[in-house]
Amino acid sequence: MGRPSRRVEELERELGVWKQALKTADNDAKALKKKVSQLERNIGSLKDDNPLVVCLIDGDGNIFSSELVKLGQNGGHQAALLLNKGLTDHMNSLDSDEGFSSRGQIWLTVYCNKSGLLETLTSNNICTAEEFESFVTGFNQASPLFSLVDVGTGKERADEKIKECLRVFTRFPQTTKVFFGGAHDNGYISILNQLQNEGLLNKVVLLRGYRELAYELKNLDLPTLDIVGLFMTRKLQTVQTKKPSPPPTQVKLQDFDKFRVKPTIPLPSRPSPSSNAKVAQRIEKNLPLHKHRPPPCNFYYLADCKHGLKCRYGHNYILLPEHIDELRTNSRKWPCPYANRDNPCPFGESCCMGHACPKGQRCTFLKQGKCKFTGTSMHDGEVSRSRGPSSSLSPSSARGSPVVSEVGLPTVWDSYGVDA
Repeated sequence: MGRPSRRVEELERELGVWKQALKTADNDAKALKKKVSQLERNIGSLKDDNPLVVCLIDGDGNIFSSELVKLGQNGGHQAALLLNKGLTDHMNSLDSDEGFSSRGQIWLTVYCNKSGLLETLTSNNICTAEEFESFVTGFNQASPLFSLVDVGTGKERADEKIKECLRVFTRFPQTTKVFFGGAHDNGYISILNQLQNEGLLNKVVLLRGYRELAYELKNLDLPTLDIVGLFMTRKLQTVQTKKPSPPPTQVKLQDFDKFRVKPTIPLPSRPSPSSNAKVAQRIEKNLPLHKHRPPPCNFYYLADCKHGLKCRYGHNYILLPEHIDELRTNSRKWPCPYANRDNPCPFGESCCMGHACPKGQRCTFLKQGKCKFTGTSMHDGEVSRSRGPSSSLSPSSARGSPVVSEVGLPTVWDSYGVDA
């Protein structure tokens, strides 16, 4: 009898522990429920007491109408008034739950490349520079919450700011609607898809500029708002104005030399004059050219090396056609000093160095400001080379070249006054 009674006592104690745990859990659940209710009341208060309507406009695509811009400062005021009235009327037309109370605020920002937009407007005879500057001033003065922001030159600078603002402000509980003026650009589809996955796309309304929406944005089936007379309905022709050529810059040989492929193994700073007069060597199989000691000289095999016997790179290799192709490919991964300074390259298509970044618009170093290709159009996505004299040299025309097959080689540097 003693053992069963002890077992009953143990079970009773265990039951008491579980009852106490259940009571604690019930108390915690009630406290959490109370906090949730309080947060819901706070969110409701934010929506009711201080509702926010955000409007984000890509000013490089949604361009204000020529009639408004020509009016200068008065036109800027009128554009702001049209925007305010159009957004307010749209909000008042919605159901009561989404409607715009008298306490609501409209926070509106236009992002644009101001200098680029001005160039486009003036080249299309839309307005003068003075009228455009006055228009911007009038728009910025029209309301404390209305701003036209200059993001500066550079591709997708406005896009990046608008995408981040869409991501942040759409998540705010007090944000009732987000009017998005960028329906002309498929590049915004990624952030809109993200908002759709988060269940927030119902807050977004497309503010139309051009008549046609971007193809990928059409599939989202978003509501649109068209404010008559506010934006241009057709794209302007971008006129490429020819800038005056800068005075020729004397490019020295060391400018080319610093862009050569550097040897991976340290070499003597001053090799002996006879170092390039050795017996011809063959390339080691399965070893990249740039890992040979010393590496083959790009200029010796693709153009003309002015260092001669003093060159710290190899002149005595026997190169096959595939080696020449590898040299040419690697050489064009480094920028031509002429093109890098926005000067016409005298070697034209025959230049053995790069006139465009191999990564083009996908270059991650460009966004970090670290890309060696610094010329104006070196990241436009197409490999373009300034026209200039060109010729094709046979291997025998390069002094002492041991290349064993005929390949097209560029014009030598000497012909264009490159200093030693």
